[in-house]
Amino acid sequence: MVWESGCVVIVMLTPLAENGTKQCHQYWPDEGSDLYHSYEVNLVSEHIWCEDFLVRSFYLKNVQTSESRTVTQFHFLSWMDRNIPESARTLLDFRRKCCLGFNGTMKIEELGS
Repeated sequence: MVWESGCVVIVMLTPLAENGTKQCHQYWPDEGSDLYHSYEVNLVSEHIWCEDFLVRSFYLKNVQTSESRTVTQFHFLSWMDRNIPESARTLLDFRRKCCLGFNGTMKIEELGS
């Protein structure tokens, strides 16, 4: 879906795991690159903004067509399943970072309850 829509920003509101239960599939490598179906994903950088969120940059390449693009992922870490963030301030700061200087297709990922 990210590739087909031309998306260059992913906003992730789901933790990878909570209380030992997997919540979301990690579709990027911890370092270097990995092949996922016909897409090569290379982790370019990971920057921790604060304890509540981080930003990752990926180099995504379609190995069948050799097309590539850079995708930025904003990952909010403090919103647990069936709960709300302790402070609206952290969520508003996160939103501000996501939207700063961005115009285009954005994919929002959340945990279904």
